[in-house]
Amino acid sequence: MWRFLWPYRAPLAVSASLAVADTVLSLARPWPLSLAVDHAINHRPLTGWLWPLGGVSGAGLAAVAAVGAIVLVALSGVTGYLTSYLSGAAAERIGADMRETVYKRLLTLSPRFHDRNRSGDLVTRLTGDVSRVQDSLVAWLVGAVPDVLTLIGLLVVMFMIDPAMTVVALVVVPPLALLAVVRRRQIKAAQREARSRQGDLASRAAETLRHVRAVQAFAQQEAETGRFRRENVGTVRASLRALDLEARYGPAADLLLAAGSGLVLWLGVVRVTSGRMSLGVLLVVLAYLGSMYRPVRSLTRLASTLARGAASRERLNELLDSTEYVREPERPVPVPASPLTLAVDDVSFGYDAEHPVLRGIDLTLRRDEMVCLVGATGVGKSTLLSLLLRLYDPDSGAILLDGVDLKDVNTRPLRDRISLVPQDPWILDGTIADNIAFGQPFATREEVERAARTALVHPFVEALPAGYDTVVGEGGVMLSGGQRRRLALARALLRDAPVLLLDEPTSGLDAESEHAVMSAITRAAAGRMTLVVSHRLRVATLADRVLVLSGGRITEAGAPAELVARGGTFADWCRLQNVDATRPARHLMATG
Repeated sequence: MWRFLWPYRAPLAVSASLAVADTVLSLARPWPLSLAVDHAINHRPLTGWLWPLGGVSGAGLAAVAAVGAIVLVALSGVTGYLTSYLSGAAAERIGADMRETVYKRLLTLSPRFHDRNRSGDLVTRLTGDVSRVQDSLVAWLVGAVPDVLTLIGLLVVMFMIDPAMTVVALVVVPPLALLAVVRRRQIKAAQREARSRQGDLASRAAETLRHVRAVQAFAQQEAETGRFRRENVGTVRASLRALDLEARYGPAADLLLAAGSGLVLWLGVVRVTSGRMSLGVLLVVLAYLGSMYRPVRSLTRLASTLARGAASRERLNELLDSTEYVREPERPVPVPASPLTLAVDDVSFGYDAEHPVLRGIDLTLRRDEMVCLVGATGVGKSTLLSLLLRLYDPDSGAILLDGVDLKDVNTRPLRDRISLVPQDPWILDGTIADNIAFGQPFATREEVERAARTALVHPFVEALPAGYDTVVGEGGVMLSGGQRRRLALARALLRDAPVLLLDEPTSGLDAESEHAVMSAITRAAAGRMTLVVSHRLRVATLADRVLVLSGGRITEAGAPAELVARGGTFADWCRLQNVDATRPARHLMATG
C-alpha cells in the first residue's frame, strides 16, 4: 500500500508535524490545573519557570491558569482540526487512487481470471473493500499516529514526575497488547469470511436482477427470494461472528485499564498523605494517566478497525498481485498496418491442461474473404475468437498476422486491427450514437452514421423519436434482438479494422431480423478478413469457405456447395436445418 501513500507524502508529513504540535499542547494542558491548586489555592511558592508570577495574587494566578487552559485548548483545537483534515483528505484521495487502480486491474486481467470469480464479488472488492482499507487508513493517520505520539510524550513526562507510578500504570499494557494481537487475528479471519459472503450475496443479486424478466416469466420470485434469504442469513451470521469478537474486547480492555487506574490512585493517595507529593501534582498525574490510557485504549480498539482493513487489503492484493493477464512482449514488433492474411498454425488450447478445447487447428483468413466456422455448442468456436484477439495465448502453435506472431506484438495495436461482434452484444445505457462510438470515442457524427448505414442501423434509427440521440436503456432494452446485433456490428465497423470477427451473429433471431443481419454482414465484409462463428447454417451460406469444428479439430473445409456435395457432417446439418447451401447467398444479398 506504500505505492498509494507515496504521492501524498507532503500533506502526510505536514499532518504528522501538526500531530507532534498537538501532542505538545496536550501535554501542557494539565499544568494550569496544578498552578491553580498548588499556587493559587494552597499558596505554595512559585519556582522554576513560574517565578516571574511570584508577585501575582491568588486570584491573578487563577486567572492566568484559566486563560492558559483556554489558549491551550484553542491551539490544540486548531492543530487537531488541521491534522484531521489533511490526513482525511489524503486518505480520500488515496482511496480514489486505489479504486481507479483496482478498476484498471480488473479490466486488464484475463478472461480466465474473470471466469473463476463472480462479478458481484469483484464489484464488492472494488467498492466495499477499498472503502474498508480507506477507513483503516483514516483511523491510522487520524487516530494511531497522534495517539502514539501522545503516548510517548506522556510516558516521558510521567517518568520525569514519578517513575514508580508510571511503571505501575504500565503494568496493564502487556496484557492489553496480547489481547489486541489475539483479537486482531480472530477478527481478521472473521471479517474476511464476512466480506466473501457479502461478495457472493452481491453476485446473487446482480445475476437475478440481470435476468429479472425470466424470473417473472417463470413465476420464480418467491424461489429467488428464498435463495437470497438463505445467502443473506449466512452473510449476517458471518458478520455477527466478527461483531461478537469486537464487542467482547471492549469490556476486557476497560477492566484492565480500571485496574491500572485503581493502582495508581492508591499509590498517589499514599504519597500525598505521607507528604511526598502535593495534591496538585497528584491531580496532574491522574490527568496524565487518563490522557495516557485514552490512546492506549484507542490503539487497542483500533486493532479491530485495522483487522477489518487487513482482511479487505488481502482481498484487494489478490487482484493487484494476480499474474493472470496476457504478457506484453519485452521487445514488441510493429503490427502490420494493412495485413493481408491471418493464419492459425497448429494451435492447441485448453482452459486447463488436462482438457484441451482446440487441437492442432490450422486456418488462414485472407483479405476480402469470409470464412464461417461451424460446429455444435461448446466445441470451442468462441474460444478460437478469443485466441485471435489474444485474450488468451495458445498452449502450442502460433497465430500470425502477415507472418508476425501475435505474442510478439503489443495487445493495444493488435486489437486496433480487429473488430469483434460478440455473441451477446454489449449495449451501454446511453444513446445509440454513444453505443456505436464506444470503440472510437472521438468519431464524428458523419462517421457514426456511415457505419450505421453499412450495418443497416440507420433505417430503424430514423423511426425513433430522438434518432441517434435516443437512449436505449440498460442492456439495450428499448431495442429488439436484431437491432442490438446490428448496433454491435455498426460499432465494430466504425473502428474500420481489417479483421472482422462475428460470434453467433444470428443466434436467437426471427427470420426477418436474421435476413437483415445477414445483409448487414455481407456489406460489412467487403474488403476485410471476416471470420464468422455460428451453429446456424443459414449464415454459413454467405461464406467463401466453411470450416467444420468437431472434437477440437477441423474435420471439414471447403466452399459451402462443395461440402454439401461431399455428403459429410455439414451436409447432414444443412438438411436438418433445411438450408440450401448450394446457392451463392452472399452475392445474392450484396446485389439485393
